[in-house]
Amino acid sequence: MSTISDVAERAGVGVGTVSRVLNESPLVSDRTRARVLAIIDEMNYRPSFLARGLSTGTAGVLAAVVQRMTTPSALQRLRGILDVASESGFDVILHNVSSVDDYRDQVRDLLRPDRCAGGLLVSIQPDDDAVSMLTGNAVPVVSIDGQLPGISSIYIDDERGGRMATEHLIELGHERIAFVLDWEDSIGFSPTAKRRTGYRKAMADAGLEVPDDYVKVGPHQHPVTLAATNELLDLDEPPTAVVAAADSHAMVIAQAAQARGVRVPEDLSVIGFDDLEIAEHLGLSTIRQPLYESGARGARILLDLMQTDPRSVIYDELPIEMVSRSSSAPPRGSR
Repeated sequence: MSTISDVAERAGVGVGTVSRVLNESPLVSDRTRARVLAIIDEMNYRPSFLARGLSTGTAGVLAAVVQRMTTPSALQRLRGILDVASESGFDVILHNVSSVDDYRDQVRDLLRPDRCAGGLLVSIQPDDDAVSMLTGNAVPVVSIDGQLPGISSIYIDDERGGRMATEHLIELGHERIAFVLDWEDSIGFSPTAKRRTGYRKAMADAGLEVPDDYVKVGPHQHPVTLAATNELLDLDEPPTAVVAAADSHAMVIAQAAQARGVRVPEDLSVIGFDDLEIAEHLGLSTIRQPLYESGARGARILLDLMQTDPRSVIYDELPIEMVSRSSSAPPRGSR
């Protein structure tokens, strides 16, 4: 890769002059600026934003504020963020948050020009006060996995995903379909609520009843999912299929069912959401969303905003896809 010294030597100027061109300093003549920029294009030189930050007094890092950083879906998104940031010469500060107050503290203390050049919010739905704080902040911000008003956002249609999963089971012939788990996190992030809405709408459109016992609500924890599965299987009329709010729930549901002698998919079809890497190996039917690409795409948009207009707002809805595997099949006794 070309260095700033290579550019300076080719242009016949000092490294400081190239740096001033990159920083859009008015102390460089138009003729020299044009020559340096032409050579930068010719040599495909990509400046180090870390070094640029040191010269301008701004930070050369990106800040990623993440809810439940250790979940499989969050880790996939972070991989995309880190890969793009690394290619562009940025380091990334990672912060995990668990409450609204914690989130606000992160915004105040972290998203400042002297701390970072740009911010990424991953799976966070801040309240109106926090959104106002972000839109009035000097540091450009991009939301990943959530659409925020006035803030560039990368997101999917969670409601449509819940509908797609349910319609897949209905097309297989299932009528008794449950939903596990619906939960709103401490920062108001509720994709599972939207997925549950899609599930209910698909059931209603098909003229199918949703008993109260068929919708399980609770925090996204292994024991809660396990208990919800056992409650469903203990019903007088247990479901023949389950829409899980995430692949991690679907895996627990399948394991819990098989531990009780309930076969998947012969006795119980299970469909997840996300399409984690392990889902294919387990034969899990699921709704695929581009987790890695959402992180990478969010980081690329942030870098573009930093170089162009930080106040621009870009909304980018990523595609989702129904992936049918061996965990879903027609109900027992049907054709």
